[in-house]
Amino acid sequence: MTSARTAIRRLATAQTLTSAGDGAVLAVSAVHFTTRVGLPAGIVALGLSLGAATSLTTTVPFGTLLDRIGARRALAAATVAAVAGLLLFAVAHTVPLYIAACALFACGQSALAAGRQAVVATVVAPEGRVRARALLHTAVNIGIGAGSGIGALVLAAGTNAVTVFVVDAGLFVFATALYLHAGPDAPTERQTGWPALRDRCYVTLTLLAAITQLTMPILSVTLPLWIVMRSSAPQWTSAVVLLANTVLVVLLQLPISRQVRDARTARRSLAVGGIFLIAACSVFGSLGASTHPVVLALVGALLLTVAETTASAGAWHLAFSLAPEGHQGQYQALFATSTALARITGPIVLVPLVLTFGFLGWTLAGLGMLAAAAALAAMAVPRRKSRRKPQRKADCPVIA
Repeated sequence: MTSARTAIRRLATAQTLTSAGDGAVLAVSAVHFTTRVGLPAGIVALGLSLGAATSLTTTVPFGTLLDRIGARRALAAATVAAVAGLLLFAVAHTVPLYIAACALFACGQSALAAGRQAVVATVVAPEGRVRARALLHTAVNIGIGAGSGIGALVLAAGTNAVTVFVVDAGLFVFATALYLHAGPDAPTERQTGWPALRDRCYVTLTLLAAITQLTMPILSVTLPLWIVMRSSAPQWTSAVVLLANTVLVVLLQLPISRQVRDARTARRSLAVGGIFLIAACSVFGSLGASTHPVVLALVGALLLTVAETTASAGAWHLAFSLAPEGHQGQYQALFATSTALARITGPIVLVPLVLTFGFLGWTLAGLGMLAAAAALAAMAVPRRKSRRKPQRKADCPVIA
């Protein structure tokens, strides 16, 4: 039987390879479909949004499938969906094909994220799960950072982006071999229905985690627009901030996550994360009045990265601890939707908020994320451990 350490090493290797491909795809896809294929920019953006929305509806059913057929086969099935999406990207020259490719790729990616977290919950002892999850998150950042650089080189060289799509599909196929040897062969318990969706505590956890993950749309959408429209910083500042965040996450995520071992340390990590979230938003809100906006933006990036790494570590502990054993697939799939929720709602809420109200808007955004982190911390009150069953949905229990 595969040891926990070997399984996580294989997952991390697969995660790094596929993330590198994803980073390259993200770097070239918008340019490819607008300039080479000739799709309107609005359609390109709409396809990405529809893909993310579609993944929300398929992730939890995938988690149920994972619990029923086992992690290995479920991860392989998710990889097939992602590969199909990438190959469809390579031949998509019409709007319907492009949107279908976005949906397949997003669903495959979301399912893979849920499956990897379920494998962690299944093969790793409770005290080591947050650290294992942090290792996978670090692999994501390493891969995307490397892939983004490769994508930039592809654009600079004028190489056809179809090559990137095909190579990424190949990386996913290789990753499938690693997934097939990284998890339990069979489910530990069969289940029926949707216990995770009926668990109001876990649904609340997922929604609150989505709010704390608004750091992602802040870095990718909100801050770049704020820099261009409301500050004197050069346009490349947002790219430098994103690079700094990627490097800092790689350096900080594992050391910070090692400190989260139980409910007490998870609560502390979430509290620290909330404080740094409001601090980062205040710094970003001050860019417009600063005479050194680039320096201030980098300070904000440091604060936001500390917030991101500490809050995520605490939330991961809750996600594992509040999910009943034997049903981790569906529960971790539900928690995985928090990322898509943040990416979909973040730009819609944050961009008009900060561009309309300026510093006050940034402050309100920070307070909202601080409140979400505080609410998550309140869910991690140490108390005598009790057995939870997925059928219980009336109260939100505290955890040990």
